[in-house]
Amino acid sequence: MTAHSSRFPVTDATSSTSPPLVALIPAYQEAATIAGVVRRLCTVMPGLSVLVVDDGSTDDTAAIAKAAGATVLRCASNEGKGAALRRGMRHATAMGAALVVTLDGDGQHRPEDLPRLLALAGPGVIVIGSRRGAAGQPAARRRANRVADFWISWAARHPVADSQSGFRIYPTAALADLARYDGRARRFSFESEILIDAARAGIMTVAAEIPALYGPTLQRASHFRPVADIARIVIMVAGKLLARGMDPVGLWRSLRQESQEKRDAPTA
Repeated sequence: MTAHSSRFPVTDATSSTSPPLVALIPAYQEAATIAGVVRRLCTVMPGLSVLVVDDGSTDDTAAIAKAAGATVLRCASNEGKGAALRRGMRHATAMGAALVVTLDGDGQHRPEDLPRLLALAGPGVIVIGSRRGAAGQPAARRRANRVADFWISWAARHPVADSQSGFRIYPTAALADLARYDGRARRFSFESEILIDAARAGIMTVAAEIPALYGPTLQRASHFRPVADIARIVIMVAGKLLARGMDPVGLWRSLRQESQEKRDAPTA
């Protein structure tokens, strides 16, 4: 029996019962890859509800995703990844989802790795598919991600591995107050801020190791801009830390737990 079937069974796509698990894919100009991602998800988990939020694409992303079997929500214009995620999360929770899986539509995340994340999923944790220990991540992206990880771990008061990975599982408890992000956090900072806010509400983040897929695997350049987007994330986190007097307790807890995890990690 697989991990997901024992804890969060997926209902048949034709069932009138609300699905406890919904896969959400924010997509912008992903006509080349979106069908493969949707179909592979449905192969990994037959009956899975797949929701694609087309973020103002001018290509055939929406039509291709629908033909592949996804439910499609269309934004009239490009609103940014954060806004697209929130729109999809609201729709998924309205469907009755207990867990919302997010992954990118460009092929960067392998649907076949979903069971690794589901094995750690539950109502009180956010699971991130972490590429931290994987080879193949571009050096500039790796350095930018480590900077973000440091700041987010500090504000969350516990180590967060690969905070910039979009392959995640959210419990609906972490999605209860999405309105607080409206009007801001339109791009990638939303995915960072929600980890901090969830941690402060008692919802921790855990990591499931996944491969890093870059280079010729992808059909287009990433929409993520390492310098500009990480700068926005650091400014956002700094604001949260300043509101807590720079939270020295959070820094101490994060560094202590990370040091303990390194000591406990098995050696090769």
